[in-house]
Amino acid sequence: MKPKFFILLIIGVIINFSANAQKIKKNVIDKFTNVEEIETSWETLYTKNPMLGGYTHKFDFLIRRYNGVYVMVADILMKDIEKYTEDSGVTFLLENGETIFLKTNYTGIGSESFGKGYYFSTSFRMTNDDILKFKQNKITDVRIHFLGGHFDKEILETKKDLIQKMLHLFDNL
Repeated sequence: MKPKFFILLIIGVIINFSANAQKIKKNVIDKFTNVEEIETSWETLYTKNPMLGGYTHKFDFLIRRYNGVYVMVADILMKDIEKYTEDSGVTFLLENGETIFLKTNYTGIGSESFGKGYYFSTSFRMTNDDILKFKQNKITDVRIHFLGGHFDKEILETKKDLIQKMLHLFDNL
């Protein structure tokens, strides 16, 4: 009886991982404007939940291509976020030592209180050079810049190629 349970458990885990894989969730052409809009599924780059006491830091994002322009849409949860200003954004450290800074498209105060932090929804426009660098390199760390400071987070090995994989989804469309 026990071997059957473990086989079913393994099958369940495999199905769960395949169901949560990155994929294109939206691929439409607006019938009024003839503009293409393609969007990936939401993914989590990092999360910190100390002893299940409530999230203090989290970075959820998707990548959207709208009329040929790439944007990273992000929901960022931070314990100490005060305000996003025109100088705020995110810096990704790549495995080759280079960095990519993406400046926020929105400013304001972290809105929604969740767990032990505040969510800020924003987006970051990516240049063709940024996209090429992301496709060629894994990320190792991320720094979130906000008014009053920054927050650094090392990326887990299993998430280091997440942006790479998401951008490659657009290659075969």
